[in-house]
Amino acid sequence: MIVPVSANGSGPFEFLLDTGTQITTVDPSLAVELCLTNKRAEEVAGIGFQAAAYTAHLDLLESGSHAVANQKVLVYDLQSLQSNGLSIRGVLGEDFLEHFDILIDNAHGLLCLDDSSAMRASVKGTHIALSTLDNTPGGAPLPRSLIVKFHLSDAMRPVHLWLDSGTNFSFLYNPFEYPPRRTSPDAPQRSIGKDGAERVYVALPAQDLKIGSLELPKVSLFTLAGTRGDSGTRDFDGVLTMGLFRRIFICHADHFVVLEAR
Repeated sequence: MIVPVSANGSGPFEFLLDTGTQITTVDPSLAVELCLTNKRAEEVAGIGFQAAAYTAHLDLLESGSHAVANQKVLVYDLQSLQSNGLSIRGVLGEDFLEHFDILIDNAHGLLCLDDSSAMRASVKGTHIALSTLDNTPGGAPLPRSLIVKFHLSDAMRPVHLWLDSGTNFSFLYNPFEYPPRRTSPDAPQRSIGKDGAERVYVALPAQDLKIGSLELPKVSLFTLAGTRGDSGTRDFDGVLTMGLFRRIFICHADHFVVLEAR
């Protein structure tokens, strides 16, 4: 989902809504336009890649009538996200979104933000608790996560999946740790990551996902081709695209979600 965002009083700019990104990101071209200065070098790590970036701060970041002051941003090349005539200047991440209750309405392409708790009282549905991440080795708390525990039809144990609005498909980091162990005969899928590199994914057997009374039948899952070792993360098992749901309500304050299947 693309949302209009204003930064330091300029804009609006097109930002990708990405609950799978913990730090809000701006493209270097926008950083130059906004006269952001290099503050500290950072390393961006993802599935199978690492890349250099740096952090800066925006005096004000706004989406509609909602704003966050002194917003930390990661300055990183987003050229790989440009397609279909879009000019994506940034990625709106969880460090901005966690200040609000959020309703993502995929059926109507709408994003609603609320800092008054009014929307929280009106949303109906089962409250699904979000899992928490462990602290960093130094003891600092990590940004809030959108990890939900699901049961797969073929798995012997539950899997913890991050709800991600920034991806169109779901994947498991290391499916060899638990069934399903078989890969699907479907042709491998190729995807361009945020670092611009192409990666090959193989399909796993379609799974029925269940959490409480909510069931998602025959969900397509992928894994990175050749994955057999450590996944690089021990806090969650993979990513579940939010595109599977008609609507998603996220309450950061009380740490729960309400999911409505399509």
